[in-house]
Amino acid sequence: MTSREKHLSRGYAAVYSQFDSPLIQKVRSEAFEEDIGQHSWLVANELREYLNWLSLSRADQVLDFGCGPAGPLTYLVTHSEVTAAGVDINAAALTSAQKRVTAMGLSDRIALHDVSGNAELPFANEGFSHVISIDVVMHLPDRQDSLAKLWRVLKPGGRLLFTDACIVNGVLSDEDIRIRSHYGLSHFVPEGFNESALASAGFTLEKKEKHSDGLIAICSGRWQARERYKKELVGEFGEAAFEHEQAYLKKLVEIYSEQKLLRYAYLANKC
Repeated sequence: MTSREKHLSRGYAAVYSQFDSPLIQKVRSEAFEEDIGQHSWLVANELREYLNWLSLSRADQVLDFGCGPAGPLTYLVTHSEVTAAGVDINAAALTSAQKRVTAMGLSDRIALHDVSGNAELPFANEGFSHVISIDVVMHLPDRQDSLAKLWRVLKPGGRLLFTDACIVNGVLSDEDIRIRSHYGLSHFVPEGFNESALASAGFTLEKKEKHSDGLIAICSGRWQARERYKKELVGEFGEAAFEHEQAYLKKLVEIYSEQKLLRYAYLANKC
């Protein structure tokens, strides 16, 4: 694992190690419009919309690049009957993901892989019909290289669907950027950057939609739910950690409501 990966992995390790605890599940169930085991800025209605975009069939093979605890991945497989693989660099996330996959009886349809420190994805060329990546791209130090790797494992005509929550659309202060990077290394890009990167990697953009509203709702919902369980959360994680997370969520509501940052969903086709 590279030093950058280690930094990012440490940032999320505490989150994922507690992901399945009764307390965090209570917070999550109250914070999200519909809890499908997600930790990203994805609401369930968006995922259903993405499934419509992809038009998956039982014969398809899907890769979730940065699957985390595999909430969206297990939902996708359950509702589309595809087979799939999930990759991540965080051991705690993959442990949680494996528990979820096993509990849902999906072990024969979902394979999970630790790709920390791997120069290449552990898959053959053109092995997948679709790739999804939810709110991961902002953490990638070399976006062009990552897109090239995803292009390699996609079949001709295959589709890539990803979201990016760090599109700059206004003036950001150093405090805005520092707080937004709360969980680790983050990369902020201007409008048009992802479109150019996709084209350079050989993709054709099919669809792009702004999906910031779900993020704002999730941040607001998490802040309120955490306030309701403040005593328990402080007892579990300490007051400093509790207040730090609350400040982070409050700042995100502000930044995205004022549209200083935007979150977009992209659907691209391998030419």
